Amino acid sequence: MTSHDAAPRPAAPRTRRLARSGLSLAALGTALTLTLAACGGSTGGGAAGSGSTSGTKVAGDTLTVAEQQAPPTMNPGSLDLGFVDFTMLSYESLFYLSPDGKVEPALAKSWKYVGSGNKELSVTLRSGVKFADGTPVDAAAVKASLEYAKKAQGNQAHYLADATITTSGDLGLTIKLAKANPILPTLLTQSYGIGQIISPKGLADPTALTPTKASAGAGPYVYSPSDSVAGDHYTYTANPDYYDKSKQNYKKIVMKIVQNGQTAVNAMKTGQIDVYKGDYTSAASAKSAGMSTVGLPVILQGLSLIDRAGEVSKPLGDVRVRQAINYAIDRDAVTKALLGSSGTPTVQTVIKGGDGYSEDLADYYTYNPTKAKQLLKEAGYPNGFQLSVLAATFVGFDTMAQAIAGQLEKVGIKVKVTAVTSITSFVENQTNKKYPAVSGGFTEEPMYLEGLDLFMPGSKVFNGFGSTAPELTSLFNKAAAAEPAERATLDQQMQEYLVKNAWYAPVAFTPVNYYVRPGTGGVKVSAGAPFASPLAFYATK
Repeated sequence: MTSHDAAPRPAAPRTRRLARSGLSLAALGTALTLTLAACGGSTGGGAAGSGSTSGTKVAGDTLTVAEQQAPPTMNPGSLDLGFVDFTMLSYESLFYLSPDGKVEPALAKSWKYVGSGNKELSVTLRSGVKFADGTPVDAAAVKASLEYAKKAQGNQAHYLADATITTSGDLGLTIKLAKANPILPTLLTQSYGIGQIISPKGLADPTALTPTKASAGAGPYVYSPSDSVAGDHYTYTANPDYYDKSKQNYKKIVMKIVQNGQTAVNAMKTGQIDVYKGDYTSAASAKSAGMSTVGLPVILQGLSLIDRAGEVSKPLGDVRVRQAINYAIDRDAVTKALLGSSGTPTVQTVIKGGDGYSEDLADYYTYNPTKAKQLLKEAGYPNGFQLSVLAATFVGFDTMAQAIAGQLEKVGIKVKVTAVTSITSFVENQTNKKYPAVSGGFTEEPMYLEGLDLFMPGSKVFNGFGSTAPELTSLFNKAAAAEPAERATLDQQMQEYLVKNAWYAPVAFTPVNYYVRPGTGGVKVSAGAPFASPLAFYATK
């Protein structure tokens, strides 16, 4: 039994998946949404964490944060994961994910896993808390919100699909799961819409939770539709009835939509924007303007070798061929050519310092075209073979595919890249068994969530051929039910399996960047929380 008041980090939380460029992609699955939503950012600090904390904290008047894309809704129960920043301000979550990656109390005062196996979470709520509409935050209200999120069409609903929620008195809540989930508290923090609790009045008509209506949460701020313009800016004012005034760092927070990086930097120069979540192309101009940069390399790009049984491409069914592909890629050269200093070469699907990372695997596939050719020869392909690769014209996937193709051609593998312009087509073609390999990406996350979304048989978008391996499944199931110390070892063993069996051919991680104007602190990221939360930002002098 693991008990939490101010709980220890339960393994790095799920970061976000497939590259964040702010696009609304609920129908494409959580993984794809996350990467596209995140790909607004690159360049930045090391995986251990970085932040902007200079100066003494003072009471702030107005904070303006710029993002590249507008949210399609203000309903946290159905909102795409890439837009949770727009709802976390006004909808208090069950738990809080700190910038250090630690799960802390929020609406939940304390919690614990009951028994062994990580299948039952017991929660005790904070007493005396009210929603902004005046109704009490009690167990019944939290249960109703979680059950709504479970049934809503959001891309996070599947995390509660096997949950049975019961109440005990006004403040007791129990969440029982059919399958082990060791990071459920993380999934119910502000970083995930399903954990942001909606009031009973809000649930009475969820379709009304739009940019033209007031919010229905219990957060430190209240969304103000009269001071907002959908698609341009979203205004939040301090909630006078919030239970913890120390967390209200500003009187007002404005989330502004600015798609052009240079426009955002120019606005920062004149004090119109304090923090901008943008891409690496803004790095030089932001630096010259005196802005600091905060970010971690968490977005992975490379090849997913999804036809691991050789159904469409017989060669890929041989592990030696997949290993040869990995040895044939000069990751340092490709990263430097395409990403410059914003890229971090990798052979793993997790970042250094992240959940499941193994230092022993860091140099497992050192560039070695001679070894690649030898492996191909041993596998029966001394002259190489033809390989069809699916790519897309967004997030640089097609450019990465061409760069990899140039590398593989040197060892005899002739790559034909098919790039599609439609996101829907990109996803469909990953699951129709037409293409044996995909040039894509996803955001690094804990091994438990990588299993659910990337490599377990039930994964939809990223495991289109339904690859399965008894050893990997066994490790996943053991890790899901294990205590943190044991789980860390099992997670590394899963990563070792993926690397040595070459299920992927990763190339590089790129960061999500936050550009910060002097006078703003608390913009911090870590391996456990690679996306900065506006709830943590504060004014400095």
